[in-house]
Formats: sequence, structure tokens, C-alpha cells
Amino acid sequence: MPKASASSVGIGHHSNPERYRQDNNWEAEEVTALAAATNYNLGAAVSAGKTLRIREITIRHAGSNNTVVTLLIVGGNTKVTIDVPANTTRVWSSQDGREFTATQQPAVQTSDITGGSTFVSAAGIEA
Repeated sequence: MPKASASSVGIGHHSNPERYRQDNNWEAEEVTALAAATNYNLGAAVSAGKTLRIREITIRHAGSNNTVVTLLIVGGNTKVTIDVPANTTRVWSSQDGREFTATQQPAVQTSDITGGSTFVSAAGIEA
């Protein structure tokens, strides 16, 4: 049996991977980080029997200092940290994404919002 390629990890074995991604698309509404080191939830906890893979995070940082945005499980482990220079927009993406399983709730936090807010939106696949 052939081994799964890196591009099929997280989407399973489907005859039309693009259709699968479209049918199982997940997007969080943009959150605004108003206080440093506070968790901002990216939607509800993952449903039983489902898996969420966050594949893209867009960060618009309006602060006057650099910041670090952390994607994490509420009450749990860090999934990824992203350095963001002052007054910039940064897009982080990963082909396979960062996995959240049933009952885990994805959230973000920022390290510094001096001089302005940080706006974060995320997208991925939930199936």
C-alpha cells in the first residue's frame, strides 16, 4: 500500500482533496487582542469525534512595539508562536496545520500591545 504524501496528511485519502478542503473549511471570526497575555478564543471547543487543523493565521499588529502571538489550547499546550514586528501584517501558514482534537479549544494571545491592538483571524479544516 502506498505511503501517504505530506500533502494528504490531515485531509485523509480522498479522490478530490480540494473539494474535501472546501466542504470542511473552518474559519474563526477576527479577534482583537486588547490586553497582553490574555487568551482570546478562536471559536468553540472542537466537537466530539472531530479534529480541527488550523492551517493559516493572519495577524494585523497595530502596536508600536514588536509582539509575539501564540496559538494555544485553552488550559493546555502552545501550538506555535509567531514573531510580529510593530505596525505590520503577518500571515503564518502550514500545509498540515496545527491539530486540535475533541474538546480542545483553540485560542491566541499576544505578548505586547503597546500603542495599539493586535487583530487575529484563523482558518483551517474541521472534519
